[in-house]
Amino acid sequence: MAVFFSKSKPWLFSLFIFICFYAVAFLVQVNGDSMVPSLTGNQIALVARQTKIERFDIIVIRDKEKSDKLVIKRVIGLPGEELLYKDDQLFINNQPVSEPFLAEMKAALAKDTLLTENIEKIKIPDHSYYVLGDNRKISLDSRSIGTIHKEAILGEAKFLLWPPKKINENEQEEVE
Repeated sequence: MAVFFSKSKPWLFSLFIFICFYAVAFLVQVNGDSMVPSLTGNQIALVARQTKIERFDIIVIRDKEKSDKLVIKRVIGLPGEELLYKDDQLFINNQPVSEPFLAEMKAALAKDTLLTENIEKIKIPDHSYYVLGDNRKISLDSRSIGTIHKEAILGEAKFLLWPPKKINENEQEEVE
């Protein structure tokens, strides 16, 4: 293989590296404020294609209305779970679940103001996920578009390349 990628063909080696990288990851530029404070406009994230999706992962999905548009949201509910929001508290299968990534936004709210409006109990279908933007007041997410089928998930945002920082562990095309 070393002979194949000899000094006379450095472009071939570069192409090989690019294709290998693209097979496992891609870059997206965040557009919009639906994920503030976790992500803000113009940040660039590295998205891993083949990952196991877990609660609170930040994922990139294909928009249900416009298939050429990508959207970035946080996974809140997993397949088969029952989800409920009451008085700004998330309940999964009737158990309260903490959302530490929202602490900053909740602290900035006026007293008796909810960040997340109440959501009646729903059962998440098999192979589907319930996603929300961190900026709940403006985010267009599962509350209006429904659950997201696993086939619409393109990958998990793992790192911010610009500005450089790792996306918290629980927490190019333009995405909103």
